[in-house]
Amino acid sequence: MKVLITLGPTQEPIDSVRYITNASSGKMGAELARESIFRGNKTTIISGPVEIPLPSDAKIIKVRTAEEMIDSTMKELRKDYQILISTAAIADYTPERIDGGKIKSNKGELILKLKPTPKLTGLAKEKFPELFIVAFKAEYGISKKELMERAKGKLEKENLNLIIANDVKKNGFGSDKTEVFVIDDKNSKIHITKNSKKIITKRIWDVIEEKLH
Repeated sequence: MKVLITLGPTQEPIDSVRYITNASSGKMGAELARESIFRGNKTTIISGPVEIPLPSDAKIIKVRTAEEMIDSTMKELRKDYQILISTAAIADYTPERIDGGKIKSNKGELILKLKPTPKLTGLAKEKFPELFIVAFKAEYGISKKELMERAKGKLEKENLNLIIANDVKKNGFGSDKTEVFVIDDKNSKIHITKNSKKIITKRIWDVIEEKLH
């Protein structure tokens, strides 16, 4: 199978030297890519700015901004992929305008006007309805019930196949261990208890293959 995996953060420029970003490390996406390759899939990675090694057996496309991440993914998906796994922490908002050069630091109060970015997984499902899409839903410091409800809401709204939910307050960005909840389009839920991301990704791939077959 052909598998496309997005990973890492995006950087949304404010001016020529400053940007808005988040603490996503890309570790989960990299482990999912390694497991994909191990299982014999032809694997492509679209990566935001990360400082971790990526599997050399994958095709790697590097991007910076949310717009670049979305555009590159949609362009790559035209090449007959069967699976999209979207682990990238794409910025939800980006500045409406970018100042050329460097904004002077003696201006006093600085007000940024942000606009929402498109939802990659929703766009991909709309354009490629037969594509098997796995999305990730990260929340912070909410109840298990609320986490599941928000993840299920995204799954249903975007007509996705699987969604992986986790609480980054309990399992922070960049950590080597995490716990996740896997929800499918039949509302089946699997709790994968805290373990290394290597073990977690093996279990996620087991679920993907079970769903496909």
